[in-house]
Amino acid sequence: MKYSVCTDALFPDTPVEDIIPVLRDHGYDTIEFWTWWDKDLERIEHLCAEHQIQISTFCVDFRTNPGIPEDHDKYLEGLDASIRAARRLNCRTLIAQAGWSAEGVPADVHDRALRTVLKDAVPTLEKNDITLILEPLNIKVDHPGYHLSTSEHAFSILDEVGSSHVKLLFDIYHQQITEGNILATIEKHLDQIGHFHIAAVPGRIEPYNGELDYPYIIDQISRLGYNGCWGLEYMPKSDPWSTLDTVKKIFPGNE
Repeated sequence: MKYSVCTDALFPDTPVEDIIPVLRDHGYDTIEFWTWWDKDLERIEHLCAEHQIQISTFCVDFRTNPGIPEDHDKYLEGLDASIRAARRLNCRTLIAQAGWSAEGVPADVHDRALRTVLKDAVPTLEKNDITLILEPLNIKVDHPGYHLSTSEHAFSILDEVGSSHVKLLFDIYHQQITEGNILATIEKHLDQIGHFHIAAVPGRIEPYNGELDYPYIIDQISRLGYNGCWGLEYMPKSDPWSTLDTVKKIFPGNE
């Protein structure tokens, strides 16, 4: 099992360039982050090669809303730029946001625009061997106004897009808040899931706290055949490195 440290979440005030050199000292060799356009990609590329660190995923440029029909071409341009960044960093998975409600854009228009732009992205994704992972977020606690919250809605979009290069980022924190029924939903749709995020519910803090038994959840999903990354995307209440050390001690696959 491979755990991917979300540097922007755990270390919001620390440049990723300062995290990479010490990551292996804590038993990790994989990172992810949110934004790429505000980072020194040349430096990150060099450091990852020097310290043998992999980048599992980062976000497509979400400054453009895929749910606004007029921004269709602009979104695809942002995707192209994100793919170039991903290939430079030897990353093959990009996170796609569904966008927030925009004034003058009804929900059904937003949804159709999102589906259309994802379908139109498929040839570029296939050409570059990049997988786009669409992320539902909870709108009850953290992200009011976000377009996509339920797994049913998300999987209906994937069914329509119909490409193995467009999958789901299943954030267990968000989906526990939104709907629960985590393991049954994942078992039914595992072949459409490309990445997981984990954090404690409530609070989005260290995943060994809260109401979710992540060691059990991770073990069960791994037994179903999932062998991808587990993204550690939480906001620690204590020293981030100490929380990573605890995850390393008590989570499956770290023995």
